[in-house]
Amino acid sequence: MNFKRIQWIFLFAFLIFDLIVAGSLFFQNRFTIANSSSHQTTMVIKEMKTDAISCKPLSNHQHLGYYFAGSRSGDNGELDSQAAKLRDQSYHFNSDELVSSFDDPIKVDRHHPTKRLARLVNNSHLIALGNRYHYDAQLSDHETIVYTQQLAHRPLESVDGQLRFHLNNNGAVTGYTQTYLENRRILRPQAPIISQQHAVTWLYKHNLIPNNSQVRWAKLTYTKLLVTNSHDQAVYIPTWVVEVKAKNADTVQRLRVNAFNSTLMKSSPDNVNISSIEK
Repeated sequence: MNFKRIQWIFLFAFLIFDLIVAGSLFFQNRFTIANSSSHQTTMVIKEMKTDAISCKPLSNHQHLGYYFAGSRSGDNGELDSQAAKLRDQSYHFNSDELVSSFDDPIKVDRHHPTKRLARLVNNSHLIALGNRYHYDAQLSDHETIVYTQQLAHRPLESVDGQLRFHLNNNGAVTGYTQTYLENRRILRPQAPIISQQHAVTWLYKHNLIPNNSQVRWAKLTYTKLLVTNSHDQAVYIPTWVVEVKAKNADTVQRLRVNAFNSTLMKSSPDNVNISSIEK
């Protein structure tokens, strides 16, 4: 075997050894970073307990989400078209909102309203497009039962796509208001979003969850981010909605965290040209 060939063999063996060592260090560093991040989160949750902030176990599972665009169904829209089938009620449109009163109030169980309302919602002669909505317990109370549309199997927490039943003092539904989001389309491919745990601990680290309070729930929804300059369409993104209640008072606040970039959502969306979002 000549000397040059031996040199190549040793060089090749040395490269293989370097790759093995580099790979080992890479995975070790990844484990160290992940372990460090997990340790920091654990410490934050302990700090929350020290500050008398209670919450249910938080998931660290990361989901995927989209940018959606859509418009409220108005004159000659899908909701207007389907409303022609309605009966046993009187209704009219107030801008893009359908306002209806039943001829006879419908009795429901305040504690289990969906037992009766499920049949009502799925009857196209009583509720137009009702099978497009799902019951939302967090948005409902003893006076109003709320159903919401869904985007990517998540509730749309926006007045643009809600069905709201109104109860009287006798626990009967007297009527409802309805908005419908149509022409829905995806603006960008799906992308990773932050976990429930990340959203809540981010709010705490930025002093948005006060001491001696309770995180009642944290729900992944879609909310309105932007309104287009023409105002006929809006942009919706995945959002963590977190409800926090003071333990020694009746104060309740709902905080919204942008699930793409971990920032606090504004109460009113900005105006934007939709072409600047599409890619």
